[in-house]
Amino acid sequence: MRFARPAWCSFVAVLLLTVAPGALARQQPTFRSTTALVQVDAIILDRDGQFMEGLEASDLTLLEDGKPQKIEQFYIVTHNPATRASLIAADAEGRPAEAAHRLFVLVFDEAHLSPESLMRLQKGATDFIMQQMGPGDVGGVFVNGELHQGRVTTDRGALLSGVRAARPAVEHRQSLLAAFREFPRIPSESDALRIAEGSHELAQRLARDACRAEPVLCEVEGFAEGVQNKIEQKARFYIRSARVLADRTMETVSAIADSLGQYAGRKTLVLLSEGFFAQDERAAVQRLAGRAARAGVTIYSIDGRGAVSASGTSDAVSPGAGRSTHFDSGEEGPAILADGTGGLVVRNLDDMTRAFSIIGRDTSTYYVLGYSPTNSDMNGKFRKIEVKTTIDGATVRARKGYMATALPPPRRLWK
Repeated sequence: MRFARPAWCSFVAVLLLTVAPGALARQQPTFRSTTALVQVDAIILDRDGQFMEGLEASDLTLLEDGKPQKIEQFYIVTHNPATRASLIAADAEGRPAEAAHRLFVLVFDEAHLSPESLMRLQKGATDFIMQQMGPGDVGGVFVNGELHQGRVTTDRGALLSGVRAARPAVEHRQSLLAAFREFPRIPSESDALRIAEGSHELAQRLARDACRAEPVLCEVEGFAEGVQNKIEQKARFYIRSARVLADRTMETVSAIADSLGQYAGRKTLVLLSEGFFAQDERAAVQRLAGRAARAGVTIYSIDGRGAVSASGTSDAVSPGAGRSTHFDSGEEGPAILADGTGGLVVRNLDDMTRAFSIIGRDTSTYYVLGYSPTNSDMNGKFRKIEVKTTIDGATVRARKGYMATALPPPRRLWK
């Protein structure tokens, strides 16, 4: 995926200017907000997995770094899929809440998408725009290293044009991984990383195994020593290339999250990818999730590979669905981003329209909790957030924390 940093120079300006005036005029109550306020979107489900309505702030406990925080704002946002209307309830003290709206940025991670995956995701994205985005929803499509047409918009035609503009990268993750399957084989990314970091013993063992399995090819490559050299070269090339691609993806997500941070309300980033190499960058991915969470951005991810479990028929929206990851361990990066910001990873599902529907439904009804941290020092460090409830059988999904950084003065997306 080509990353065009200059495209983001105008991103902040065009966000405010490209939404049709009056599109949400009926939903424009005023909203008290400060850059110090931390807001947490929370999805609370009963034991049957159904969203629990009618809760009050007293039903929840919010902790930051283990210390209780006073919930100053509490309200529910509901988007009716039948009428496409957005409703918002004022908090317990009667203070009006911000306008209910949804902002989606679909990010086509071309460097981590095979052509087949890209086509599946384009079909699902098209159906999502046509069937699930309502009049009050705003969207943007990030393709080929830039925001399509340099804007977010309510114009479905422009969004569909962005989806169609996505193109597969010449060199992508699956094309790099294909070398693992060729003689001499490397069993996994983890093995490649160990070899690239200097494990000659592992390279020697793999060379011996390769020569026992394919003696003729071993002779062509110069026997065990030549095979070992090729394994080491292959591992170093893959790790170097995978790191470059992963850094570009993370840079893109970071730029989008930073640009959206000044706007109030729920911002949803949907990463369309097959995963990226994060085995030696977990800490960096976690920090990125913390920054996105501070900006109020929830990250979802859809795995474009479809159903690749042992049975070939199962689907899941959580890790551990029995996927085949013999060579590829790239699922960890999107999982960290989604878990850290309160989103989901939708994987092992062939029907991409359904995959997008899961995200659309998940972003349709949620509680918003606002609090001013007792630790007011925005020192740039990560702070852990926990939202708990005493309601029997209920589960809570919310962002795991945030980076304690000051936000720019808030602006409205709609005038």
